[in-house]
Amino acid sequence: MIRTVTGDVSIEKIMNTLSHEHITFGKPGYVGDDDNCYSRKTAYKNALSRIDMIKKYNVNLVVDATTAECGRDPHLLKKISVDTDVFIVCSTGFFKDEDNMLAILKAMSYCTDLEKELTRFFIKEITDGLGDTGVRAGAVKTASSYGRIRPLEQVIMKAAARAALTCGVPVLTHCDRGTMAKAQAELMLSMKMPLEKVIIGHMTSCRNLDEIRFVMDRGFTAAFDQFGILSIPDIPDDEEKAANLLTLLREGYEDRIVLSHDTMFDRMGYISKSKPRYPDMVYKTILPYLRENEISEDTIRKITRENLLRILDLESGK
Repeated sequence: MIRTVTGDVSIEKIMNTLSHEHITFGKPGYVGDDDNCYSRKTAYKNALSRIDMIKKYNVNLVVDATTAECGRDPHLLKKISVDTDVFIVCSTGFFKDEDNMLAILKAMSYCTDLEKELTRFFIKEITDGLGDTGVRAGAVKTASSYGRIRPLEQVIMKAAARAALTCGVPVLTHCDRGTMAKAQAELMLSMKMPLEKVIIGHMTSCRNLDEIRFVMDRGFTAAFDQFGILSIPDIPDDEEKAANLLTLLREGYEDRIVLSHDTMFDRMGYISKSKPRYPDMVYKTILPYLRENEISEDTIRKITRENLLRILDLESGK
């Protein structure tokens, strides 16, 4: 069974998937942006247009990787899922320790055992739901900074692992610009986290294929989930990303890869000046490229459906 915003659903109902997108996303403080005020009505329309792009490829499950402080809207997620017949897995968790993004956690750390409190919070969102919405999280999202895992990020990751172990959901990670995959993997190993329940994120943006091989060889799944992103400095372009994916598939890593884009269907607050991105590139461009290079349909089925569903399955890894 897969935990979605409309309840637990059987794997048999899922056709194709995307492992890491954002229906809404806003940096803390987005509510203060008068020029781009968040409108649930507008976000709903934006989501419908993006979902129309992927439904033509029979995508009917999307993992929303938006964390607690970055603009999750569980009411919106549920309405979108009901109205489009696309299953959405929402996440609990917190993002990286950048500037003052996690100020509330820093304040909490002065008066409580933060790791213990975060573990309790994550478990509550998985088992009881987000606030009083009744929408339950199906994954825990964590993140590290560029080139290092900061102390607060380590606390979040440890709490995420404890909650995931308790509840049977996976941990999804953010590797900033594709860095720190090995360190994240080692931290999860130290927490006795089932390796088959961890997705190391943004390996699309990692040029070091040996580091990607390292995490996959130990049983973790690598997410090639940033296709279409061109604005982040010092990461591969889409052609190099696709070539790296092809190399690893030819080497036999088809059981350890999932695909997505890391798009933001609705950007809350400040609007980026970067080129708009859309959630259909994997199915419109990347999969045809793989087929042209003799990657089998069985392998494509694994990286677009089977691998992610195995990870999300509440019964796996126990």
